[in-house]
Amino acid sequence: MTQIRRSQFIITYGPGSILEGPHGPRIIPSLEFSGLFRSHRPTDFEITDRRLSSALLNGAGIVRLPSNAELGRPEAAEVYWTKPFPQWSLCTRHNILYSQKTCPACLQEGKEGSWDKANREAVRFVRACPAGHLDDVDWVYITHFHSPNKTCHPKWLRWKSKGGALRHIEIECPKCGASVNLGWAYGHNWPCSARFPEKESDYHPYRPGGCDKEARIIQRGASNLRIPEIVSALTIPESDTRLHRYLEMTPVFVMLRFARFSSKAEFLEGLHQLQQDGKIQESIVNEIERYEEETILKAISDVLSDLPKDAFRLRNQELAALKHAAANGRTIPPTSPGYPPQFEVIKKNVRHLQMKTDRVLRVTPVNRLRVVLVQKGYRRVPAGSINDSTLVDVSFQAEGRTWYPGTELFGEGIFIDIPDDDLEVQGPQAERWLKAWHNPENYHPQMLFGFDRHQFHPLFVWWHTFAHRLINALAVDSGYSSAAIRERVYIDVDQRTGKARGGVLLYTAQPGGDGTLGGLIALVPEFERVLQRAFYNLDACSNDPLCGEEVFGPGRYNGAACYACALISETSCEHRNMSLDRNLLLENML
Repeated sequence: MTQIRRSQFIITYGPGSILEGPHGPRIIPSLEFSGLFRSHRPTDFEITDRRLSSALLNGAGIVRLPSNAELGRPEAAEVYWTKPFPQWSLCTRHNILYSQKTCPACLQEGKEGSWDKANREAVRFVRACPAGHLDDVDWVYITHFHSPNKTCHPKWLRWKSKGGALRHIEIECPKCGASVNLGWAYGHNWPCSARFPEKESDYHPYRPGGCDKEARIIQRGASNLRIPEIVSALTIPESDTRLHRYLEMTPVFVMLRFARFSSKAEFLEGLHQLQQDGKIQESIVNEIERYEEETILKAISDVLSDLPKDAFRLRNQELAALKHAAANGRTIPPTSPGYPPQFEVIKKNVRHLQMKTDRVLRVTPVNRLRVVLVQKGYRRVPAGSINDSTLVDVSFQAEGRTWYPGTELFGEGIFIDIPDDDLEVQGPQAERWLKAWHNPENYHPQMLFGFDRHQFHPLFVWWHTFAHRLINALAVDSGYSSAAIRERVYIDVDQRTGKARGGVLLYTAQPGGDGTLGGLIALVPEFERVLQRAFYNLDACSNDPLCGEEVFGPGRYNGAACYACALISETSCEHRNMSLDRNLLLENML
């Protein structure tokens, strides 16, 4: 049994991923086959965030994974079903590749095998295609690929190794003597079985249709076997209070859509009916009842109003809210008495730093923030371009609604912007990026999935590169590693003129209501030192001159950027280390 954090399930693992356990590898099934909802409904574990749902999930709901305590299970008890995968195993004692309960040679010697032994000996290779399909390698097929005897179907194969490299391994049929070199097979394309093992409730392969893609053999622990696609949203003032989230709960929201309430009394009557029907808890009704009538009716109006329908509008809302909070201060009240607020910016703690170029950099400590992360799906990229891969949706249907797995994190952050928005990025490198922004169709084919045109804008590249340098600088004194600090880059572009304003939020967050301990915002009073470290040696890189001479253009993701100077951990960068250019930052120093 392997324990993972619920946030890990969203950020790293999820349906279709292979988890290495003490008794062998296991595949994580889709949520409808997880066993979580045998006696519970998704609404019991709903995360309400209608801005995110409307803009990025087409109105779908968000469900979190419950803890063992919530389910009334012991801490070490299994709450999410998994199943062994792959099913072919390799007995290293007899060098036999088999797909039975035990190695035939071990069985012949009188050593009774078991599923547990076979699982622990699972072979480390699987077969995957860019359409997202995953299956065992068809070892019998590839062994007889060059053999005239295609009808030979042995139950086991010999694994003959003369060294550690794949080219030193031969797989041989014990019946007809046909063989194949594993190094050769690893580098070739093979037919795809169109299987989705995570959508199987039993051991009968689920193959909804044929697949015209070619599969490749890949190691089951490879990072490109499953690349999750994650979307996120930040809790912002006005529309994301605790009351708003109660009203956004699926049973309550459905009631609000089909009924009109002109008073608090009418609304509470409807809530009591939902409680009697077992759709919401009494504690929720009691908490809503404590709000004033005017506050309740205003929140109902907010919840029923139009919401952003795309990621660009979602980000613009957050940028406007952060700028307003930086200028005026803002606090979203706590969920319950004694708990910390959901969002907090104290105006007197905001700093304005005068830079050498006479620009003013505003540094805003965000004492409290809430971020919702949702995993929409994943891609498999066994070989070739990631643009050829297909997004596999991880949603499921329940209670008449589509649901995606998600998690809510609480923490702290630092919002950095230029209050008068007078930053105009110029220079040769800026012109290269601006050309891409004006003509994205000439650049999109080579960009990674989920890429937005505005990520070509020179101001976005400036803020993004600046954010990466700051993350590495903050990691020195904050007590957090650079991999624990995440970025959220904002840019609001005038589509007609191309002028833009922007900013960046650097934050760290963790599951639970208490969040972090303030190690990040404690650096705001000494932020000059952080800036000095971020800009130190910006014109030099250990990979120069190779790094510094790189320029952005068609066929490239970045300008001058490498792991020695600008790239950071994939867990920190929302844009997969794309749209970075150290030379553009150098040409437009503050």
